Amino acid sequence: MYALKSAGWLCLLFSLLSACDTGSKRDATESQLFYFVESLNLIESAGLRLQDQSISTEALSSALEQMDNGLKSAFEVKAEFLDRFDPRLSKNYQRYFVKGVESYRLGIEAGDADEQKNGLRLLAQWAAFWSEAGKSILADMQTK
Repeated sequence: MYALKSAGWLCLLFSLLSACDTGSKRDATESQLFYFVESLNLIESAGLRLQDQSISTEALSSALEQMDNGLKSAFEVKAEFLDRFDPRLSKNYQRYFVKGVESYRLGIEAGDADEQKNGLRLLAQWAAFWSEAGKSILADMQTK
């Protein structure tokens, strides 16, 4: 009788641990999704603000800070998370989006037009990929 009760407790314990593990996986997926989408939104918004030819010094600083926050979010996104949705996503995200933003951002800070152009070239490659695959990737992310 004691062995059966013991086995019952073990089953209960394992089921509770499994439920906790599932919850933590869901939380991890949700946080990864948040960081990914947040990085895209912050950086896109900052980029739009930076296109204003008559941007004030204060607005420039604010846009660069927003871009930095977008990069912080981008650095939180794990390749394993992105690989679940498209085999090209993590490489393109790192190679074109993150590196492009970094290059563009450094170019602005250093006043280096070539570095800015390099960043914009990388971001254009990201945009080509994302315009083709982004909608379906985001839809897939929402359902998983």
